[in-house]
Amino acid sequence: INRFDYDGDYGTVLNRFLIQAAIDYPMTVHGTGGQTRAFIHIQDSVRCIELALGDAPQSGDRVRIFNQMT
Repeated sequence: INRFDYDGDYGTVLNRFLIQAAIDYPMTVHGTGGQTRAFIHIQDSVRCIELALGDAPQSGDRVRIFNQMT
């Protein structure tokens, strides 16, 4: 079992918006717009996904969790 999470609590805004657009779901905006958090460049984010997909687990492997910010 493996999961590919892009959620509103832990995923980046761009990732969440891309996923919502891909499934034709209305974009969810939270808060007042004054919040701050860590940023990751889109090229780095895409590279993280590429690395995870290129090293997919074998059947029966344990779940691995990737954190793009660390």
